[in-house]
Amino acid sequence: MRVFISYRRDDSMVTAALLYSQLKSRPEFADAFMDIDNIGYGDDFVAAIDRALRDAEAVVVVIGPRWAEILQARLRGDDWVRHEVKTALELRDPGARPGRPPLRVVPVLIGGATPPAATGLPEELAELARLGMLKFDEHALKASITTLLETLRQQDFEGEVRKLQEERRKLEQERLLLEGERKRRVRVRIASVAAAFALFFAAISQFFSFVGLDERVALVTMLLARVGAPEPPWSGEVVLAGIDAASERDIGRKFGADWRAEHAKFIANAASAAARSVAFDMVLEDSAPDAANAALEAALKAHAADPRQRADPTAAREKIPVVFVVQNPARDGAGVGEILAPFAKLARQSIGCLSLEGGQAIGMPLAIIRAETPAASTPTRAASGNAAGGTAPGAGFPIPAFGLAAYTGGRRVELIDEVAQSIVVRQRQQQRAQSIDYYKARTLANPQPGCEVLQPGDRVLRQLLDPYSLPAMKTSPQRIGYERVVRGDPDALALLKDRIVIVGTLLAGSDRQPLPWPADDRWGVELFTAQADAMARDVAIVRVDPIAEWALMTGLALLGGVVGHRMRERSRATRVAVLATIAIVWMAAAVAWYRATHQLIGVPYDVVALLLGAWLANRNWRRTPA
Repeated sequence: MRVFISYRRDDSMVTAALLYSQLKSRPEFADAFMDIDNIGYGDDFVAAIDRALRDAEAVVVVIGPRWAEILQARLRGDDWVRHEVKTALELRDPGARPGRPPLRVVPVLIGGATPPAATGLPEELAELARLGMLKFDEHALKASITTLLETLRQQDFEGEVRKLQEERRKLEQERLLLEGERKRRVRVRIASVAAAFALFFAAISQFFSFVGLDERVALVTMLLARVGAPEPPWSGEVVLAGIDAASERDIGRKFGADWRAEHAKFIANAASAAARSVAFDMVLEDSAPDAANAALEAALKAHAADPRQRADPTAAREKIPVVFVVQNPARDGAGVGEILAPFAKLARQSIGCLSLEGGQAIGMPLAIIRAETPAASTPTRAASGNAAGGTAPGAGFPIPAFGLAAYTGGRRVELIDEVAQSIVVRQRQQQRAQSIDYYKARTLANPQPGCEVLQPGDRVLRQLLDPYSLPAMKTSPQRIGYERVVRGDPDALALLKDRIVIVGTLLAGSDRQPLPWPADDRWGVELFTAQADAMARDVAIVRVDPIAEWALMTGLALLGGVVGHRMRERSRATRVAVLATIAIVWMAAAVAWYRATHQLIGVPYDVVALLLGAWLANRNWRRTPA
């Protein structure tokens, strides 16, 4: 029997997961559907939900204490629960599914929730108030689950329940007879350790995040992972065109805004060489000679793909996406940021801020959600929109940072899922969807010096770059001279074919980013290029799954408890040495895991769990009389 579970993560996640687990454990409900388990990364969320509703035989609507309140709060925005319930009620009509019985809808009240009144529901959900509602009592869990299962099956299995209860009583009696006093004390002590561990971790997780300890340990993990590792890989899809002292000598003047005439030649030659896209780590905010502006405007009109139109995957590639950065907010509030009028409708815009990590330059912005967008108010749901071509912030569309815009050619951000910590983008001319994982999201509390386009309240999705695994980017094909493309060097143009071309300055006194010791400092454009190349290789540094992280911490806490108990008669120095050895071995395992998977294990949290478990176990056993 196919059962669809509709729930709100804000007030019924735990109970919904419990119901789903109970259903899946029974063969007749093995096809039960719950979005968190049955929708994969990159899947079309709406299509998957609608398909599951059409295929279902029954829908369980889990209604918590805040279900109706949240419904009212989201009447003017996206609310997938409202969509699910509306669709389910429509499918109750006998003619809605030809050849199949009407869909059964079973509302389940949890946590003391009261039935929603018809007058408080939208018109399309008013029918829900007329349905008989099952009250789920968490204090009578087994009886409530039994009632629900009987309701879904439409038949009684009370005898089976009595048999199971009788077997449970017998097992309980046997357990009580076999259980000794020592084992009872052990369970009490382990429970106290686990409870203390959970409370303590809730406090230290906030502290570690505030002081940045977890990211500093991540740096140590990355540094140790480089020991004996081969040279950093390169995708071959990204080329850095650097403007350096040799470029100035070749062109005959110092770099400045008047180089827009040279940028025009660069764009024309890159287009003729069939480059995939060109991204300039430069702004179009300051003034320049009229002739230089006119040359760049003409080049963009002739060779740049229209940022306001979605690319046609069937059309021949005669024009290429051209991306520039913005660093100051637009004076009139339109567009991503400030840009000179002649270029506003010709160039694709991205946010060019680099380091948000206090000078360590490993946290690279991936995308920005404006403070006033609906996406920012619902971080656990997906938000979509077109990020290219001067879309006004506040329209509900995420904005790409420069590295992402360079990689996609400024194409749109399709989805942002802050639960899975990934975004979905349209990549290349084929419009293929690609999921890109990110490390962490951060809401800005203060303006960003040097990049005023980012404002307090903006939510920045960040990627981590491994500062110790950055490719050298000194010679071709990873790097070529900007001036060679400008003058049409055939060998240089050959390196641009079907590649992402990123242009930036490598001049003394400009955009030099300090990296953690012992890594060499890098130019900002080198970091952007490395970020785009990592996307091309589909590599992202992420944290291990939260459930797996909790399991690891729990295991380390229990291990610490065992060590604390077994070695309670040993000297303090011996206990410290054993715990230190376990911590070092665990750090080595985390390094090996990162090297193989690019996943970071929360070593600080695990080590604290180990020490806390040992300390509490030792203290508890010393205080408990024999």
